[in-house]
Amino acid sequence: MRILPRGRRKESLVLFLSTCSVLGFIKLNSVIDGYPHTSINLAGENKAVLLNKNYTAIVIQNSTKRMKTSVNVTSQSTTSKALLQLVTKSLHSETLKTTMLTPGSTEFTLNFSVSASLQYGHFRPQKGFLTIAIPSVKRERYNYIHKTIDSLLANSSPKDKETVTIVIMFSDDDTEWNNERALNVSETYDEYIQSGHIQVITLPPQQYPDFNIMPTTYNDSVERLKWRSKQNIHYAFLFKYCHNISDFYMHLEDDVVAAKNYIQDIRKYKRILMNNWFLIRFSNMGFIGIFFKSSNLLTISDFFLLFYAVQPCDFLMNIIAKIKLQEKEIRYRPSLFQHHGIISSLKNKKQLIVDRYFKGSKITRRKKYYNLNPPAEVDTTMVVYEEYTADKAYLINDKYFWAVSPQKGQTYTVVLKEQQTLKALVIVGAYPTKKTDYIQNGEVQISSSQHCSDWIKLGELTKGSFDSAKVKNPDIPVLLRNITCIQIEVTKSQNEWAIISELALKREE
Repeated sequence: MRILPRGRRKESLVLFLSTCSVLGFIKLNSVIDGYPHTSINLAGENKAVLLNKNYTAIVIQNSTKRMKTSVNVTSQSTTSKALLQLVTKSLHSETLKTTMLTPGSTEFTLNFSVSASLQYGHFRPQKGFLTIAIPSVKRERYNYIHKTIDSLLANSSPKDKETVTIVIMFSDDDTEWNNERALNVSETYDEYIQSGHIQVITLPPQQYPDFNIMPTTYNDSVERLKWRSKQNIHYAFLFKYCHNISDFYMHLEDDVVAAKNYIQDIRKYKRILMNNWFLIRFSNMGFIGIFFKSSNLLTISDFFLLFYAVQPCDFLMNIIAKIKLQEKEIRYRPSLFQHHGIISSLKNKKQLIVDRYFKGSKITRRKKYYNLNPPAEVDTTMVVYEEYTADKAYLINDKYFWAVSPQKGQTYTVVLKEQQTLKALVIVGAYPTKKTDYIQNGEVQISSSQHCSDWIKLGELTKGSFDSAKVKNPDIPVLLRNITCIQIEVTKSQNEWAIISELALKREE
């Protein structure tokens, strides 16, 4: 058995005791000063029930005025089981603030309000079968939410929609963006908003702790720590919001597609398992397709808030599943949800992996770079084949530009919105499934002119491809400064068709 150092032993004991206490397994007395500190403020119009430190039920009721009470759970006074035993008779409490002091971090207060959050849609009069929750934050120049919603709607039946609620939460720090996206979704899917099938909510402004002074784990940068800690907080908010909408809850990301009849598959598998489970995974990827009982949502939310800065969300979920005595992972095959987004909500991160066990049509990543190029207008004088337009090679996707028999003098041109200084310029010709389709004779040119004149030759294509880093010219770094236009010019006509699958304008980080 490995013996932990004294400091780590204390830290592990704190984590264990705090976890057990939050989950209602044991009383936490003043064993270790200051862990955990929890306070709850509940405002509503109906009756609330809680347990005091002697496990005596206390009923608080105010039928004429708004009731406001608080429960303080500290290491010196009582047990944090009171946190989990707080029950409201109303369908949705109006305001709930939970304060957690995470070991090694500053205090954080979750600002929670149903009325302030719900922007579009309404609660149905009766609980449904399933709530599908989708958090969404801003990604650099890409937005996948509409494709995700369209897929969920297209692959479920009218009968499914009567018992399923989709909750979409926009939770970016940019509140203006949240409001714009919420309005856009409400207008696009008004029919489903009116029926109660879709709710659109926004995260109320939060007073986040100073992530710069938090101890890091897993050697993560401050930027990544901030990103995953906020993600945990957002998920905790979503768990609380959804805890009483349906009997079951499933968590998705905003860049997935669903398999056909996914709701029916979920129902069938749940019946097979009976009730002997805490967590079911309907996807093979991260936090996508995680399914559990809504009766556990408040517990999970409190657990996430307690350790939001310590572990990433998927690690926290694995830990709580084991605490809840589900030793083995329960995973449904084939996967019912496929990840299709490439640009992550974490800056400068790309997510290229896909679920090879997905039930529906497969997504195959065939490009090499998936580079986030600067904004530009892309055009060509070559004859374009069907939907394989010039911009397909420039944007992040799995498609390409395809031209019919390029002729001498025809061009492919990129006009940048702003001048750029590049570290490298890479062009990839052909495609894995069409390896002989490329521009056989062509040269790469750049311009720093506002009107794309005075072209300077960088080099020639080799089997339709080009990499400035491999050009033996010491002036290349200078030539790549402050460029406004990039052009590929065909220097000899050909009968064969040609593909440009990818352009990567690599900039300094």
